[in-house]
Amino acid sequence: MLFDKLISYEVLVGQDNRWILDTTHSAKSDAMTRAQSLFDTNQHDAIRVTRLENDANEEVIFYKECTSKVDKPITISSIDAAAVCNSIDDLSGFEARKTTGRLLRQYLDEWGITALELLHNYENIRQFSRTDTLFNQALHRISSIQARSLNENSTARIDLLFSLASQVEERARDVADTSSYISHLSKKGLSMSLEAIAKDIPENYRIFYTGAVLAGYLGQKRDWKEKLGLVIDLIEQEPGEEAKILLDQMCAEILDGSNAVKELLGPQPDLFSALLMMCQLSVGRYKKDKKSKSVLGRLNAIMNSQQMPFSKGILLERVARSVSGTNPLTRENDETDRKAFLVLFKELIGLGGFTGGVAISEALTRRIRIVLKKGDIDLSPDAGIASVLSLLPNMAVKVGYLLDLSHSDFGVKYQMGVLKPLMKIVEGISSLSGLLPPQTSRDDIIAAVNDMRHRIGSGAVGQEIGVLIEKKLEKLLQEHEPETNNLPPPAVESPPVTEETAKGELQRRVFQAGETIFNEGDAGDEAFMVESGEIEISIKSGENVIILATLGRGQILGEMALIDDQPRMASARAMAVTKLSVIPQEAFKKRLKWLAGEDRLISHLLEIFVGRLRGQARNL
Repeated sequence: MLFDKLISYEVLVGQDNRWILDTTHSAKSDAMTRAQSLFDTNQHDAIRVTRLENDANEEVIFYKECTSKVDKPITISSIDAAAVCNSIDDLSGFEARKTTGRLLRQYLDEWGITALELLHNYENIRQFSRTDTLFNQALHRISSIQARSLNENSTARIDLLFSLASQVEERARDVADTSSYISHLSKKGLSMSLEAIAKDIPENYRIFYTGAVLAGYLGQKRDWKEKLGLVIDLIEQEPGEEAKILLDQMCAEILDGSNAVKELLGPQPDLFSALLMMCQLSVGRYKKDKKSKSVLGRLNAIMNSQQMPFSKGILLERVARSVSGTNPLTRENDETDRKAFLVLFKELIGLGGFTGGVAISEALTRRIRIVLKKGDIDLSPDAGIASVLSLLPNMAVKVGYLLDLSHSDFGVKYQMGVLKPLMKIVEGISSLSGLLPPQTSRDDIIAAVNDMRHRIGSGAVGQEIGVLIEKKLEKLLQEHEPETNNLPPPAVESPPVTEETAKGELQRRVFQAGETIFNEGDAGDEAFMVESGEIEISIKSGENVIILATLGRGQILGEMALIDDQPRMASARAMAVTKLSVIPQEAFKKRLKWLAGEDRLISHLLEIFVGRLRGQARNL
């Protein structure tokens, strides 16, 4: 024979009138075993095994139709976060619709509607409210989450939500006919329609009425791809800024549904292929769809040419959830999974960190511990972080990754594994050439530095560390591009502090506008958490006063002096009536002592770490 026959066996599952590849085997017995196990689950319409000879000649050797699947009752989905709603207009907002969409995913998929359509169409609201059990479960679940986040009485919160639901139903029933606006929307675009609504509809009804018009527009189609196509039609008309935001949110709401994404992406051989497509779509880099007029091709073009932060965020959030899990990326073996992971890893690298920020950074760190494990033992948290760093191309991306990771649950839990390499990298950078490759363009340098600046936050240790890194980046940028130094620094966010931080020893203190909280050089025996108001952080540089940051609710200041008993590094002044929670040094030391009990090195490392930061500050 001139060549040997190459024979393989494909196992396919029938789902919604299409065949989806499940697995490929070289042995017939393995394929038949897999097919029978799939048939026994009764989760598909049919099962088929195909024999392929040299990837060409095809023969069906097994085919069975499954019995009718028993319809499962529709239930609410498990969620642990919910947007806070206090008014009808709050319910019309994107975050509330996202919460509704995730909680009622089964119900919305069954009826082929979005949360926007549910909350703004009287027939949809009435139909849902008639499903008493589901309706009550949904409101009680949301009220429970909201009450917990607001530290409110759950009974009062559920009463409010039932009242809002009743008001929404009444408003949807009484809303004026939207057909003329829907027609206007199709012909003239959203920006023109918003102008017409602003002229005709009273201001207190305008937000809800706009939602009703958009819901009616989407309601023209039931298929998810067709709904998405309607939204893309309006985006392609290059609408104004207000319209762009609304359309981006509508697009994101559709993409947040798993059925919609499956329809959009089509059958995929494995999880990796679907995740890679979503990564590429999120930044408009998907190239394989040659049909530019298809919904997928049009969406890719829009993601490439338009600012679509909500849609991009939803796609990357889906990627992060899957990467954080333990499901295999491919249907083959560990080595193939490792290669697939590295492709995803490379795809997500941006200028100053990972595209997708905190969620993606945490997800990749969790997954790499599994993918690169030794034998049956996952990598340690520190080894996982080190492995991610070893694969990153330059210091800018490494700094951005560690800054993002410091804000994640993983980074807070393993804070020293994040902070030690972060400060080691920052200490070693003396110029922008140390951050980025020499051939980096001027625009990319500025973009990368600003990308890192937007990722800065107080992380696990506090506000002052973020300020020091910000100062160093600003100095490097000033030395390289003096004219860019006037760029405003991004807001520095801090994680909220609860009373558990001080083990119940928090006190409150109120400062009037203009009143000094502490001065640079003062002894520090207290740290503070802002409950309300605004604080300005500044340092003196010769005769000049440099404003480093403005802090608001939930942010922390003054904590470094409690670690090393050194004077304050900056001054703090109230810009408005400001209420602070006071964390006494004794309470803070108790917390450090507890941490030291968990890890004997932690107190010593924190002192070294803060000492190095102070040294850096003196040199800036």
